[in-house]
Amino acid sequence: MSGCRTTGPHAGDPIVQGLILQFAPPEKMAIWTRVAIAELRESICRDMAENRVFAWYSRLRLPEELYVRTLYALFIATDKELIHILSGVTPNGLSPLYSKVNEVVFEGRGLLQASQPGLKQGTFRPINILHDGAHGSFPAFMACIGLSRNPQNVPSPERHGEHLQRYCAFLDYMHGMFKAGKTRPEVLAAVKQLHRPAKVETKEKS
Repeated sequence: MSGCRTTGPHAGDPIVQGLILQFAPPEKMAIWTRVAIAELRESICRDMAENRVFAWYSRLRLPEELYVRTLYALFIATDKELIHILSGVTPNGLSPLYSKVNEVVFEGRGLLQASQPGLKQGTFRPINILHDGAHGSFPAFMACIGLSRNPQNVPSPERHGEHLQRYCAFLDYMHGMFKAGKTRPEVLAAVKQLHRPAKVETKEKS
């Protein structure tokens, strides 16, 4: 990928070779990501239910990043990019991957990089909230203090759990399709459909 800081080819690194064996097969990548997000869902929602605000706030980005990176690796990355992503060498962050995944998979409907109105004033981008929390920044500390003092603004564990369970269900679906021998374009077409808003049927008035 552009800006890669390694001094040698990733493919020659024995650690990267092991990562390729474990994660390059698409059905393996899908199922391992599903397992990881399921564990995070249980952990984050438990912390929410037990009012450990900084604990869950600081980990909100992780399942989002896992899901987006996996979608990029499965459906967008070239062979060279895939090896770089698996290596973990920078740059390997969420923002550039999300931009492309939003374009190709979410068909422009993703909201992480879209400006949203604040609770009381101004605007914010959800992706910046995720970054602040993951980096343990002072704005994240301030946000957690505010949430502790105003628990009505804390999302419910049930709702967040449903959000992450949706990712798990989609990854299970991808795993099954790849295991059944479906091609990447076939699976991508199905995944795009999964991310489209459900059509609401309305009855004609008599």
